Amino acid sequence: MNVHCIRTLSLRGAIPAAVIGCLFAAIPAHAQTIDGEILHSFFAGSLLQRGDSEEEILRRFEVQMLSSGSQHFFHVMDDSRVGCPWPDSYGRTGPASPPDSVQPHLVYPYDGNTSLIGLPPLIVSLPEAVNANASWNQAGWQLTAIEQQNTDGVPTWSVEAREPRGRQQTLTVDAATGATLRAEADVFMGQGDQFRLTLVRTSVKPLDAAVATRMTELQRELLTLQAVLKRRPDAFQHELSARQVADVMAAIDRLTALSKDTPLDSLVKQLTTDAEQQQKRLVSIASRAGELMNSAAPPFALTLVSGGTLESASLKGKTVILHFWDYRDTPLSEPYGQTGYLEFLFSQKKKMNVEVIGISTNPDFHTSENLSRGRRSARKLSEFMNLSYPIGHDDGSLLKSFGDPRDTRGQLPLWIVLRPDGKVAHYHAGFYEVDTALGLKELETVLAAVGGAK
Repeated sequence: MNVHCIRTLSLRGAIPAAVIGCLFAAIPAHAQTIDGEILHSFFAGSLLQRGDSEEEILRRFEVQMLSSGSQHFFHVMDDSRVGCPWPDSYGRTGPASPPDSVQPHLVYPYDGNTSLIGLPPLIVSLPEAVNANASWNQAGWQLTAIEQQNTDGVPTWSVEAREPRGRQQTLTVDAATGATLRAEADVFMGQGDQFRLTLVRTSVKPLDAAVATRMTELQRELLTLQAVLKRRPDAFQHELSARQVADVMAAIDRLTALSKDTPLDSLVKQLTTDAEQQQKRLVSIASRAGELMNSAAPPFALTLVSGGTLESASLKGKTVILHFWDYRDTPLSEPYGQTGYLEFLFSQKKKMNVEVIGISTNPDFHTSENLSRGRRSARKLSEFMNLSYPIGHDDGSLLKSFGDPRDTRGQLPLWIVLRPDGKVAHYHAGFYEVDTALGLKELETVLAAVGGAK
């Protein structure tokens, strides 16, 4: 069975057990790098859930790894629409990788939440003179060598991995290189629902010398771009800021030239397509902001989750920040942390005639039978984040009047700043880039321009 057939099987479903033995026969024993050489490994994986009679495949994915000595570069090919965003799909891995760097993972929506599912290690740091029952730690996992085996002429170790929360992994590891040949892992999502993740190495071969030279430079350029983007290691949002999109666009020509006819060509094409689409989104948002700028905000009345109402007429003469977001306590995911920075800004500026109003976009507020649930959720979040600014809701009319960014491929939160005369001074959809020392600096700059920071 050739490698092409194996990859075709992996894309159609989980690789059958009967194929595993043939699969290893297609891989050279003890593939190791020599000076200047890059080994290209390919893995096929599946995320599965047990059904009534058999396991259901929820997600198929592939991983490639480029190894040169102790340096290993990975690229996860997850679902491009709802899976791992491309900026977080690659990086350094293995025992020598930086401790806080992004590592191979999937992004999977389940039970109203988004889960980041870490993959088993692609490279295991086997102890010298390893023997049965030897234990060691790697990246927060305790690994134990169970027994040495021979897999189609390749000496391997069967290794069990456990971590403090009880998750387990079973690995088949090349005894000479530490490369993972096969892995199974427990995965838990939702309310403790159990899943299974499988990973099988399907091919490994050295790259052509000319390609390897470009790959070294390409990896460096991609890692530099990743550092410039400054995304959190646990990020899962696909949206980039205007600054981030500009940084990607500035790097595209160089990345495209380096990646042509290389294993990372698909990654560069993906980031190019995404950046172009995100540029269009930003143009649409800028167009809407231009239409609203200096126009009078529509009058509104909000029902407060704490009781009572808030009418726009009572805000006359104040600089007002309207923050449209779902304000739900579960699932508690980003950008909930930005409400903390918004609260800090409010505490600093409320004596300067600045008012902050959270407006929940939770769909529960749009139906009478779920109204109480929506209020409870907003109150719990407010208490958890110690928010002192008011949170209200309506039937969605106010957001629609300003322009819901989700209608043009954008996302919430939406930030509107109104001048004391009630006219729109600022329209921003999505995240602000947060400086841990300066907080919502971009928003503060807007307030200063309209007189809210004087």
